[in-house]
Amino acid sequence: MRPQHNNPKLVDLHVNGLTVPARGEFAHEVVNFSSPQLSLDQVRLATEILVQKGTSSFLATLVTSDPESTIRNVRLIAQAMRETWGEPILGIHLEGPFFSKECKGAHPEQFIREKGDIGLFRTFFEAADGAVVLTTISPAIREAASFIGAVADLGVVVSIGHHNADVKQIEEAFAAGATGVTHAGNAWSKEPASDARKNMEVAAQLLNPNAFVMVIPDGVHVDETFIKYAYRMVEWSVPGRIVWVSDASPFSGAPEGAYKGFCDETVLVGRDENQRLRTFPLTGSYLQLGECLDVLRGMRVVPEVDVIAGAASNPLSFVEPALKRLSRYPDLTSLG
Repeated sequence: MRPQHNNPKLVDLHVNGLTVPARGEFAHEVVNFSSPQLSLDQVRLATEILVQKGTSSFLATLVTSDPESTIRNVRLIAQAMRETWGEPILGIHLEGPFFSKECKGAHPEQFIREKGDIGLFRTFFEAADGAVVLTTISPAIREAASFIGAVADLGVVVSIGHHNADVKQIEEAFAAGATGVTHAGNAWSKEPASDARKNMEVAAQLLNPNAFVMVIPDGVHVDETFIKYAYRMVEWSVPGRIVWVSDASPFSGAPEGAYKGFCDETVLVGRDENQRLRTFPLTGSYLQLGECLDVLRGMRVVPEVDVIAGAASNPLSFVEPALKRLSRYPDLTSLG
């Protein structure tokens, strides 16, 4: 385990799972919140490890998958939230399936939907007994604005991501009720990677005064230069809107080696040219939030006060309406 700084209790809005270390006669175990084999005991183990490593509260994130698996797993997470040990689980983040295929990232293309479907979303919401706190939607899908408005009317916080939207579509999404940007700098442009951060679509997201901007500061998803200027654009315009997330992969903490991913694809855990552990292909971060903050501090481009605020008070402000709807808003005095 990496040494932790004097972090407060951290709030992570984007946790896909983690790998439970080997214990006694038990081998290490990959816990994937989107897996059709997910068990209640796995959720308990993952929750215990997250808390041990400094994440006091989190959203269990489910990625794009077949509807039956999503329905099964949101029910399971909602059940976990009713357990005493499940108190750290603030709710569910549905990352998909309403995305642009051109910007799908690691999400399986066969399950992506490029048109809003409030009936399907309501099915997920009701299966979760209302525990969906946050969802990521592309503003470039068909009927995006009306769909975003309908989802927001359910009391779910909407963030835009995995999209190739133009400025008009982005502005329409925010006007319809979206209040966030998901993992800024990743899977959010239709342009080649070398040019993906040189357009007004980027400014339309980072400079929206009502939008919280989530960034993965693990040193792999985005580099130090992006973090330096994205931080300035967000915080120097309207303070309190930067949100650090881990996007922790189910292979977070896994030993180096080859694994089977969600759709039976091969995922390798190994070291990149800078000797950083990561997955190949990139399927979320290898690090958990406290470890991401250690990397962020090493960049020396964000003052400590905003390193902390971005992982404690800011994420709570972002999803506050949904947490209060569920009566799961943490006691702020316990987070310092």
